[in-house]
Amino acid sequence: MRISVIDLGTNTFNLLVAEWDETGIPKILNRSKYATKIGQGGINNNIITDEAIIRAQNAFDTITEISNQFEVSKTIAFATSAIRSAENGAAFVEMIEEKYHIDIEIISGDREADLIFTGTKKAIELNHEVVAILDIGGGSNEIIIANNEKVFWKNSYPLGMTRLLEKFNPTDPINKNMVKDIELFLKEEMSDLFEALDIHSVKTLIGSSGSFDTFKQVLVANTPGINGFPTSHFEIKLKDFFKLHQVFLASSLEERKQMPGMDPVRVELIVIASIFINYLFKEAGFSKLFQSSFSLKEGALFEFIEKSTHPTDKNLSVETKK
Repeated sequence: MRISVIDLGTNTFNLLVAEWDETGIPKILNRSKYATKIGQGGINNNIITDEAIIRAQNAFDTITEISNQFEVSKTIAFATSAIRSAENGAAFVEMIEEKYHIDIEIISGDREADLIFTGTKKAIELNHEVVAILDIGGGSNEIIIANNEKVFWKNSYPLGMTRLLEKFNPTDPINKNMVKDIELFLKEEMSDLFEALDIHSVKTLIGSSGSFDTFKQVLVANTPGINGFPTSHFEIKLKDFFKLHQVFLASSLEERKQMPGMDPVRVELIVIASIFINYLFKEAGFSKLFQSSFSLKEGALFEFIEKSTHPTDKNLSVETKK
């Protein structure tokens, strides 16, 4: 069976195409993303602009073509923060569903966190240690405190990078006063997080895909002796993170565009994301940082397979087609 999973994110629409047999172990056939910027120009006013709708339709034209090329028999799609908070979000989803003949689930922040957790724990084998899993989105950020046995705490904050970018409209390069303003805003909005991290004595942060992928890619491209293996997850040494954070703070938009390893989709948002991560480190005192290549769409894939096939081995791996 072949399936396509579509994550309608605030900054990008992400497509994952996979197939599996009776073993229930998926083989990834295609990964692609499209810079729809669905939240641009309207996210803080709870609206999806006409320009964003056009970009979304252009992305779905390509997504549909790819899905047809792979002859998928099932498509599952999820709409997240920008769409669920938009006054015209339901109308937008209805229009996409009718035009492209798919069903789209507008999911809550809690549901988003559950799928992120499911995906991340397939990339990184958790044990008894309680860790924090962070997904930095364009519209919201999901944080889960868990180990291999239990989710102890989770929350979804409407503090995504597109929201922060449009709220603060930072200088280029960003100045120190604006960094302080952003950190003060985060402190006001996230006090419950730091209480939970302290209660559970969390020392390890796992960053789920997105901005953390960009950190990994830039580090691998610019640091001799660092490679990107294993591909499912990667330890980002703290000294490397803090060094790169300072580079991002001092960089202009044009300089970031020229950085080896920089994802063009993240050029505008990576500075805000870096400030967010660095602030968490200052407040929570994490001692380790990992990147997970799996997130919401992989979580949705594994959830669907497990419900469909009930495999005996719950610790499924992923085989990537060469």
